[in-house]
Amino acid sequence: MGGLNILPQYKEYFQLTNPLRSLNIAINYIGGALACLCWTWVTDTYGRRVGLFWAAAITIVAAVLQAASVHIAMFCLSRVLIGFGNVASVITGAAYLAETLPWEQRAWGLALFDDFFYVGAVVAATATLATFQMSSSWAWRLPALLQCVWALVCIALLPWLPESPRWLIDQGRGREALVVLARINANGDVRDDLVRLQFRQIFQTIEYERNPMKYREMMANRGARKRLIITATCALFSMLTGNVIVMYYVGDVLSHAGIHNQEMQLLMVSACSSTGNFHLWGPDRLTRKFQNLGINATSLVASVVGTFYVDQRGVKSATLVSTGGCALSLFALGIISKFNGHSDTTADDYASVACTFVFAACYAFGWVPVLFLLPAEMLYFRIRALGMSMFSLVVCMTGIWANFVLPLALEHLGWRLWVMNGACNLFFFAFVWWYWVEIRGKTLEEIDALFDGGKRSQSPDVAEVLSGMADVNWRDKMGAWMKNRFGRSEGPASI
Repeated sequence: MGGLNILPQYKEYFQLTNPLRSLNIAINYIGGALACLCWTWVTDTYGRRVGLFWAAAITIVAAVLQAASVHIAMFCLSRVLIGFGNVASVITGAAYLAETLPWEQRAWGLALFDDFFYVGAVVAATATLATFQMSSSWAWRLPALLQCVWALVCIALLPWLPESPRWLIDQGRGREALVVLARINANGDVRDDLVRLQFRQIFQTIEYERNPMKYREMMANRGARKRLIITATCALFSMLTGNVIVMYYVGDVLSHAGIHNQEMQLLMVSACSSTGNFHLWGPDRLTRKFQNLGINATSLVASVVGTFYVDQRGVKSATLVSTGGCALSLFALGIISKFNGHSDTTADDYASVACTFVFAACYAFGWVPVLFLLPAEMLYFRIRALGMSMFSLVVCMTGIWANFVLPLALEHLGWRLWVMNGACNLFFFAFVWWYWVEIRGKTLEEIDALFDGGKRSQSPDVAEVLSGMADVNWRDKMGAWMKNRFGRSEGPASI
């Protein structure tokens, strides 16, 4: 929508006013909020793969409807469906990745889950740049239609993806779960020690957590309450760092910075070839379409670098670095904008643009890889889908508020908005440092000890086994547990 909001063909076709433009963005979050109310039941009842299929199918229908829109009501309806499909994908996809990826690759996979937002953003921004010269309504219809491409890819890949082993165990399908764990962790060897260890951890934990928690029960439980507070603040802070105004109203931000030409604005947010250097200093170089690296491309690179950092240093450290960088860049943008005003000083204009790029990179470095990694890892099976729904609901409600309030604030407050937002980021920094918990390097079942004082499973930690620090008799105990539970020591062959 950041690119569409710059296209004159889109604005003229629907005769958009500022309130209508805000509605077209905010209504996406309304659809997402609706998904939060029901999609937990879908993904818990019918499985993660089924949830992914229907989320993708809804997104395809919505993209086609949006591309075919002939009036604003039809466009808004498509945006509701897009929001519904997107949030349904987030609820199911984050839970699926957390429960299915090998424990040592889980941080990478969940971090890349949100990093790939920028892959889609790069494609969308490039599409709007490519269609900018079109005089017809296809200038905005083609980018809208492209939204269904990734959903089609998802549906095409689903037949080859295994179901979540934790969901399978919860459904009493232990043998299938063991086979999935073996495929993921040991090339199909169901007798592998680590596979059996993880199977026992998951089985005992889910057996303990058999019935889903209600929200009132969650708030009464100290460990669950801490998880939910961290989940809610992760969603809330990620939406209030300043990214909403930069991502969706980048044209207004660049106009305040002195870049008024619409094609130049599209170039700033598009991804172009990296065959040349990053030429920022000079409008002549700015217009070299295939040598400019736009905001979305910069964010994509920063998010991948941040994923490396998260894997090595953890989510808490990455969030602190990201939030601190966002605060400093917003303070700098506010100061430069105050003294720039309505002058034609080229240096001030480009300094403002540079601050916008720095902010986007700082946000992408930490918040993007952490955003879905932290809640999905931290929430245990009994509350994972429900917690992800709450997470998505906070994102959607904050997004609705931000898309109506922040454009007006930018119009009336100008540079003061950046300073106020930077001050908020300092508060976010302090809260994360004080309250959040680092969860790096543990299986989902082992994370329980950080919040609840102990694991639900009596199995040793995977890290202890790999380092040789586990009880030397753990294999015998494992075999005895398998035999006692399933009638044979090698595994649940009869389940």
